[in-house]
Amino acid sequence: MTTVDERTRRRLSTGHVVELPLDLSFAMGGVTLPARRDRLAAILPDGLSPLAIAPGVGCVALVGIRYHRVGREVEQAGDGADGAAETGLDPYDEFAVIVPAVRGSRTDLPGAQLAGGEVGGYVHWLPVTTEPSVALGRELWGFPKEVADVTVTDGPGGVRVAVAGDGAREPVRLEIAHPRFGPKPRDWTLWSYTTKDGDLLRAKARIAGDVAIGVGSATGTRLDVPSGLADELGLWRRPLGRLYGSSVRARLFAGEPIGDDE
Repeated sequence: MTTVDERTRRRLSTGHVVELPLDLSFAMGGVTLPARRDRLAAILPDGLSPLAIAPGVGCVALVGIRYHRVGREVEQAGDGADGAAETGLDPYDEFAVIVPAVRGSRTDLPGAQLAGGEVGGYVHWLPVTTEPSVALGRELWGFPKEVADVTVTDGPGGVRVAVAGDGAREPVRLEIAHPRFGPKPRDWTLWSYTTKDGDLLRAKARIAGDVAIGVGSATGTRLDVPSGLADELGLWRRPLGRLYGSSVRARLFAGEPIGDDE
């Protein structure tokens, strides 16, 4: 794990200060849907290809996240200190549309991509509830965040996600039932892809916590996805799988530009 001495402090345009890598804790619920690979390829930047799960078929993850903590815990300043070492943002809710993608693979064959490429998730749309969280995502990583009326509810039977419409977009309503089998300890290292100032960036994320994974659809899962978004992504409405975690931790590292020749 990164020590405090290796951290980088960054000030956002809103005046908030954060430290990288950014420590997070949250509850999340998500569903993965099949989608047309040609539609996904049209929205991905150069250097990325949609992950193939069958000939002509890729996938999209729709995830609701309710943050408990964004940044480091508050450290009380000792005698003689200049002030408290509090960095971070107030908690917020977000809805993520993520396209699993491969970088560096020279084939589109399902399964074969994994042998020669780096797999990660390209963030296509990311509505959030606060302006500071928009500044955080856009200024540090290029995440396509925008302020919206987002509500993520972690209930006893599942996670509910609601994104209000604003005239330009239709509302989103998701009800994602908890997987049948209980959570298990997970420890993942993942890549997140974005574009910033014309560059393709990747950021490493370490995720740990008890997460439940379910295969296929389930009673209690409901997906009301706007027709425009569904058409843009070529979505099918039958879930491939679901995941849920009530107390998950993550560490998100600074993004790094990557070129086509890497």
